[in-house]
Formats: sequence, C-alpha cells, structure tokens
Amino acid sequence: SVADDGNSSAVECNTQYHNGSKWVDCSKIICRFSSIPSISGGGDETSLSGKELSPRGGEGEGMKVSMNLDCELLVWLPLPKAATKAVTKKISSVFENVAINFFEELATN
Repeated sequence: SVADDGNSSAVECNTQYHNGSKWVDCSKIICRFSSIPSISGGGDETSLSGKELSPRGGEGEGMKVSMNLDCELLVWLPLPKAATKAVTKKISSVFENVAINFFEELATN
C-alpha cells in the first residue's frame, strides 16, 4: 500500500513451505519504505548504507529510501528461543538482500 503523502509504502509478503501434503504459512514480512529527501541533489552512484538505499541518477533532487523490516514466524519451532530468533533474522536478511538487489538493478537501468 502507498500512504496518502506519496512518500511511503508498505509491502506484506507471506512465506510458505510444503509439508508433503499441503502448503503451510511459515512467516509474514512487512517491509516499509519511505523516501528521505537528499540535501546534495542527484548523485551518480548507488549508495547503500545499512538499510538506506539511494538510487543512482534520477530526475531533479536525489532521493534516499529507508527500508524497515518486521518479520513474524507463523509456525511453532521446537527450538530454543535464541535459535528461533536466528531463523527469524535469516528470513528477514534474505528478504532484505532481495530488496537491495532490486534497488541496485533499478538504479543501473
């Protein structure tokens, strides 16, 4: 969804796995994007700093995009709490890498 201000949006992604007989919901990821105006104007390189993305080129003033992820496991894992947190972190990390790669690809085209 896109916010009324046109400067932020949210994407919800659900992951599933097949247990041999049916698809089971595994996790829910909510990714929030918001634009951050750049003071320096349009740059000519892609800059990645943590979860801030800065598309290269573009028209007019440059723009950075802030990305925040929330991940919720929807299945019970018979693991210690630390291991369950590690699984959640891994799922978030994979989604984050896909989003960053998408923005990098977008910036080069």
